[in-house]
Amino acid sequence: MHPWLNWIEHLTTDQKVVGSNPTGCTMKNICILIISVIFLFSCSIVVNKVANIRDIKEVTGEFAIGTKRFQIIDSTRTSWYLDGYDGYRALMLQVWYPSDVNIYDIKSPYIDNQKAFTYTLKNQGYGVPSLLTDQIGSIKCNSWDSSKPLKNNKFPLVIFSHGHGGLRTQNTNQVEELVSHGFIVMAVDHTYDAGFVEFFDGNTIFSLTARPDDNPLIETPDQFYKRFGYRVDDINFIIDVSNNFYEYDNDIYEIIDNDNIGIFGHSFGGLTSFYSGLFNESIKSCYALDGWFEPLPDSLVNVDINKPIFHLGQHNKGEIRYWEDMNYEKLSSFMNSNTSSSIMIDIPGSSHYDYTDFTYFTYLTKKMKFSGYVAHDSMAEIMNVTLLDFFSSTLKKSKKINVNNYNEKYPFINIIMNK
Repeated sequence: MHPWLNWIEHLTTDQKVVGSNPTGCTMKNICILIISVIFLFSCSIVVNKVANIRDIKEVTGEFAIGTKRFQIIDSTRTSWYLDGYDGYRALMLQVWYPSDVNIYDIKSPYIDNQKAFTYTLKNQGYGVPSLLTDQIGSIKCNSWDSSKPLKNNKFPLVIFSHGHGGLRTQNTNQVEELVSHGFIVMAVDHTYDAGFVEFFDGNTIFSLTARPDDNPLIETPDQFYKRFGYRVDDINFIIDVSNNFYEYDNDIYEIIDNDNIGIFGHSFGGLTSFYSGLFNESIKSCYALDGWFEPLPDSLVNVDINKPIFHLGQHNKGEIRYWEDMNYEKLSSFMNSNTSSSIMIDIPGSSHYDYTDFTYFTYLTKKMKFSGYVAHDSMAEIMNVTLLDFFSSTLKKSKKINVNNYNEKYPFINIIMNK
């Protein structure tokens, strides 16, 4: 049996083709027919409909969204921490900003290089059929490519750090929602740690660190912290670039409020965010989505970051678990040591990848065990609402967050910490 048939056979009855069956045709025959259509005609429209591929969530803010990509080079560092990577550190930076859209602007793609994305998932051992991943290229965003920035205002800057093997666009739902409410967001592909990075000359670099479980990366603690240090220095470099952004785009530079900078990240990007906030005074507040804090050095577990921090993720240690106990212990200790506000919220039944866009795009991620029990729309909404509330409160000095409102609106969540 073709593996695609095994995959579709796991769909629930209401997600299969149903109706009258006068010929006595079995559901298995119908599935085979669907697969035959897909493979014989290579019809992406059929796959899109079967998988129910969804576009990025519509934003709720008043601002239109522009986005531009920049290739930036840090001449103070080598390309990577390993021997043989002696060129300067090159990064792809994407900026989203409130814009003044005109009729000539075109929508921005979700993924710049679809083939590279498909190869990345295969290379990391996820086993997602390429016919499904190829549909990511058809996803529509709310942002307009190279649209003119909105003038005569300044907007706080929020930096995004992707997860291990992730991409700068992996949380576009959250990025675009923030920008629609008057923020600028900068996201970088952490070269060699990102799933892939495609530069303007077409050179594509795939991850050296994200590998299948049967081929794990083996490195010493010293090598690990050198690698992690590259991520943190990427964030520091982005802040330096932002302060001198007139060298790249003066129109965008004129609307950046560099006195109010926040950061958020997913998984390894969550630790990158908190660690960067601990040592970079320019960062005013930090937010993590299901962050990986186990690598946090013991010497820093009880250090006072003394700025607002927020963690949204798994803490219930129930049936769906992605992290070891040490991750929760270090995270809790770090947040308890903070003399500023610390908020930690658990979403029972969520899965690690529910804190990205990837499980939002299709219900099939639940069938493939990438997604937990919580509805995709609910996950996206909770992330959008809490991120917007947090950065509005900490960077725009709006009203203080009332977590009781979250319990009323989302009764299935757990408030783990609110201090």
